[in-house]
Amino acid sequence: MSEEDIRKLLAISPLFQHMPEKLVSEKLSPLELISISEGETLLIAGHRNTTIYIIMSGRLKVQTGPGDRNPIALLGEGECVGELSILGDTGVSAYVIAATECVLLPIDQSILWHLIDTSHQAARNMLNILSDRVRYADKIIAENLERSYGYVTTPIIDDLTGLFNRDWMMKRFERHLCRSLVDKRSCCLMQLEFDDFDGYLSTYGELAGDQAMRDLAQHVLLGLRPADQAGRSSRRRLSVFMPNTNIEEACIAAQRLSQIVSRSEVVLPSGDALPALTISLGMSQVRKGDHLEDMFARASSALAQAKKSGGQCCKIVE
Repeated sequence: MSEEDIRKLLAISPLFQHMPEKLVSEKLSPLELISISEGETLLIAGHRNTTIYIIMSGRLKVQTGPGDRNPIALLGEGECVGELSILGDTGVSAYVIAATECVLLPIDQSILWHLIDTSHQAARNMLNILSDRVRYADKIIAENLERSYGYVTTPIIDDLTGLFNRDWMMKRFERHLCRSLVDKRSCCLMQLEFDDFDGYLSTYGELAGDQAMRDLAQHVLLGLRPADQAGRSSRRRLSVFMPNTNIEEACIAAQRLSQIVSRSEVVLPSGDALPALTISLGMSQVRKGDHLEDMFARASSALAQAKKSGGQCCKIVE
């Protein structure tokens, strides 16, 4: 991984967002990356930890036991682990295991504390991370209590794609939009659909269509930055909310996603490979006084323009 790749990834990492580049470079440049293999345990519940790890590539899973099949969280590029045990000066609260081969940037607690002590933005970023961790932990506790008393929890994940379903997606998007408006930061909403999906279904069948939707969701997930949120807004449409993002940055992400999808075959569970599809994308950027419905309406209009113009392109309604 080049120094430029590292710099770009740290710039969008929740821990270092909006921090002075000189300060980050000064403290982190001397540090060396480490690699761990798929299945390797990084942190063990109950053990002492003095290091925070930034994920430079790959994914880590967080689970309550070493052999759990269902992790309680899956973390990707730019996200961090180990911060709770350092800030609380307690043992690690869960197992952290490599879900894939990973490259990590280890940061000693002395460096972390120096950044927090000298940078207001670093302290604020850490508070945001801890706040998200607490909310997520509260949700898991609530779900576990409901299960223990025999209640049925409201589903939040779409069964086909693994993304947030529409109801939960709207709640997440609304929260991030409110935060962006309060902080007076730009954000963007992306809507995307396959081009000529009806023709694809008539040629290859519903099974191929379902696999194509799963693949598209995975492309979206792998291309997301840590703060981005994605959900399935309708049967054929996915939506992505991009906080702290201007329209130029959002368009770059859209173009990259479009290229990846157009080059990726649809591989059925049988192993048969089908031709790749293309996608159209519609984009909107937040305006002063916006409601979430306003951004969706403009992004949907932009998506309709993209499909009408022939597809495999991104249109914008700012």
